[in-house]
Amino acid sequence: MTRREFAKYLARDMNCPCGCLGREDTYVPQHRINRGIGGSKVLDRPANIIVLCSAVNGLIESNADIAAQARVYGWKLQRWQVPEEVPVFDRVTGEWFTLDNDFHRVIQERKAA
Repeated sequence: MTRREFAKYLARDMNCPCGCLGREDTYVPQHRINRGIGGSKVLDRPANIIVLCSAVNGLIESNADIAAQARVYGWKLQRWQVPEEVPVFDRVTGEWFTLDNDFHRVIQERKAA
């Protein structure tokens, strides 16, 4: 991912949806569906990537309880799910939204998690 592409994700996501309000220099791209080792570049599309702080990103990959919560919030998806259809919860704004592949958020009507 180039710096220019990452800047688009930062502009779209505005913060880490976990609510940590971490520093921007700790933000990293998170694939909602893992690409796997040598995985398909099809999963590099904008709807499949969100910005998270590096701490939460690491916990999603190493802590089963945090990973389960990330699936509830749409931060992490199962292989069979479609990123453009599964809403993401932003704990900072309290909003659910879907992501498109043009770097946009579409706010959804859904009760907070």
